[in-house]
Amino acid sequence: MKVECTEESLSRRRLDVEVPAETLSEAFEHKVTRFSRTLKLPGFRKGKIPKDLVKTRFHSEILNQVLQDLLPNVLRQALDQHVLNPVGDPKIEDLKAELGEPLRFKATVEVIPEIEVKKFKGLKVTAKSADVTDKEIEERLDSLRERAARFDPVEGRSAKDGDFVTGTLHETVADGKGPTNKQEGVTIEVGSDIYLPALHEKLQGAKSGDSISFEADFPKEHADPVRAGKKLAVRFAQIEVKEKIVPDLDDEFAKDLGDFKNLKELRDQVQKQAKEEAKHHAEQDLRNQLLEKLTESNPVEPPQALIEHELDQRVEDMARSLIDRGIEPSQANVDWRGLREGQTEAVTRSVGATILLDRIVTQEGLQETEEAVNQEIERGAAAVKKSPEAVRAQLMKDGGLERLKQRLRRELAVDLLRENAKIKGG
Repeated sequence: MKVECTEESLSRRRLDVEVPAETLSEAFEHKVTRFSRTLKLPGFRKGKIPKDLVKTRFHSEILNQVLQDLLPNVLRQALDQHVLNPVGDPKIEDLKAELGEPLRFKATVEVIPEIEVKKFKGLKVTAKSADVTDKEIEERLDSLRERAARFDPVEGRSAKDGDFVTGTLHETVADGKGPTNKQEGVTIEVGSDIYLPALHEKLQGAKSGDSISFEADFPKEHADPVRAGKKLAVRFAQIEVKEKIVPDLDDEFAKDLGDFKNLKELRDQVQKQAKEEAKHHAEQDLRNQLLEKLTESNPVEPPQALIEHELDQRVEDMARSLIDRGIEPSQANVDWRGLREGQTEAVTRSVGATILLDRIVTQEGLQETEEAVNQEIERGAAAVKKSPEAVRAQLMKDGGLERLKQRLRRELAVDLLRENAKIKGG
């Protein structure tokens, strides 16, 4: 077998493959023999059909089966011959397969670029401040108060902006065709941008026990794709008007939240969490800057197959997030193609940075420690409430252990970037 390898780019190779005519002919004859044993034709006993007749009448079918069996093996040998580890499926073109002639084809494969990362020391970045202001602490405390708010029934007055109304929402297509959609326990803040302005106009002045009816004309650009562009007859029945009561920020509030003796303990805990989050965000920002500078200083062409895989993963993650929130992805107002296209540039940089980190790992001989692996397994086990031994066994079973080690090695490469960077204080 003859194989010529041409480097079309850092991440793409073209293989020109030629297989001896004898190999194709022998495979064809072998397949004819097997085909003849199972073939049934009128006037012939099973297994007694002349091979020449089989070759004539079923030439194309048999040749296609031969190629389906032969090509993967030939391609694997061609890749091994040039020590290529492709990412993604090879693209086969210009296939020429005729009995008596050599089998010829071209195969284009993508590979991880074998490059030397020369510029990874002295990267200039700016450290983001991890300070937390008093204002941020107060905002977090206010958020806790909002989450702890109670909703008391309103007595002696009608609904106004800021109140919350709960009731049963009935929706019917305005022309009367089609079933009525009924939703119980719907809660809406009066005066908010939820649903449609016409509803909030009707709610002004409503009292508990009232029902309101109106015709809703939803614009095409409405956030809810189920209602967008439709005209519906709406009835909001069995209304209950409630007032939002936010608790005071005092010792009693702190005690109600948990194991806090007073407001000072609560404030201290909030401040501690805020500082930890600010530190984490600052570290993540610095990491992102380092990777961005790394890719700028060491341009790399990532294999398209890896880019497509990462894009698929991000779209799947988005769809899974919607499902977790009870939203059917196909019904969500999401431009999936636009989302994918909008992510392409960022994904290309991300994949490129990962390739560079892996090359640094190889160049610098970085190796994860068994202690670091054990710590990650213990952390993961605690998160899923399983024993470290069970988690390790599962990782070994599905190949996750090697992925974990690879991730740790990449973080060692990031640490090396950080240690050798020129960091300006933020």
